[in-house]
Amino acid sequence: MTHAAHNPISTTVQNPDLQIIRKPQVLKMLGISKSNFHIKLNAGLLPRAIALGANSVGYFKHEVISVLLAMAAGKNEDELKELVKTLVEQRQQLAA
Repeated sequence: MTHAAHNPISTTVQNPDLQIIRKPQVLKMLGISKSNFHIKLNAGLLPRAIALGANSVGYFKHEVISVLLAMAAGKNEDELKELVKTLVEQRQQLAA
């Protein structure tokens, strides 16, 4: 796979830091309630979960951390929405 060297995002898949976390871990990381979590999720301020199986979902830890750092940096809602959109688009590149 010689093209991976030209696409730094695709090499992230081999990075051991690429982890899936479950909703309780996300809530603990963000320090918010379940209802606030769903409000932010529906508003596009947090990335959607990925399917892990028929009845389970998870979140990419690096995406949650990116949003958390953006919040800590004082990004407004529009900037957070753009970040989330970019993170979700990058999932396609991770799978390539």
